[in-house]
Amino acid sequence: MNEATVPSSEPSDPAASAQRDLPAENETDRLAAQVTGPEDQVGMAALWRVTMGLDHWWFIAVGDTGAESPAAAEIDGQLMLLAFTSSERARDFAVRQQMIGPDEDLHAIALPPTEVVESNETYTAADIHGLMFDPHISGYFIPSEQLPVVWEAVTSPADQA
Repeated sequence: MNEATVPSSEPSDPAASAQRDLPAENETDRLAAQVTGPEDQVGMAALWRVTMGLDHWWFIAVGDTGAESPAAAEIDGQLMLLAFTSSERARDFAVRQQMIGPDEDLHAIALPPTEVVESNETYTAADIHGLMFDPHISGYFIPSEQLPVVWEAVTSPADQA
């Protein structure tokens, strides 16, 4: 597990911070917006191929120093880990949710997707239903038990053909 401190890049004026725009659109935002529904297997495969291909997934660290864990939230009655496609998006969410102040650094956890996929049983045992990516922007999710299935589907050599 890689822990990181994401430095503040916010203006010192809180009013200016409150009015700032969301982070710039990225490829996962565009792909998530194009998915027409759960039956859109081509769109879903493209979205998850890009998501699983990221170097790291970012999580807001909560808990005591040295014993941090990724932040989770109850969404539609189910506990979800809050995952982010970049450290900047994790920080933006934390500021918007008033988890940190606009001028504070964010303590974050950066994990390679493979590590998260390999931990799916741990999440399921802890009643973590899934991961919600960039919840304040695109908000796409994956159930915990589907992590290894989707990983295999979008990273297998047959899928690349």
